[in-house]
Amino acid sequence: MITTIIILTVALIVSVYVNINQIRTQEKQEDYITELEASNTEFYNFFTQLKTKMGEATSVIKNADRIGAFEASDEIGTSFKIIKEVIDDLNKGF
Repeated sequence: MITTIIILTVALIVSVYVNINQIRTQEKQEDYITELEASNTEFYNFFTQLKTKMGEATSVIKNADRIGAFEASDEIGTSFKIIKEVIDDLNKGF
């Protein structure tokens, strides 16, 4: 009888210890998932804002050179073409 009580007590203590460790592990995983979701939301918001700004930059560049005056200039034209190419490449990526 005493042996049974001792075995059951040890089993109960081990079970409580395992359950406590499982709860701690689950809480850590929940915290990680919450942080990951927040990070994904922040990245999505940043990406959306960047995409909007790229669209605005594209329209500003196109409006700035409606008649092709910047592209025709030697000094300004080279810089303008490079900026326009970078913006076009970024727009293709988005």
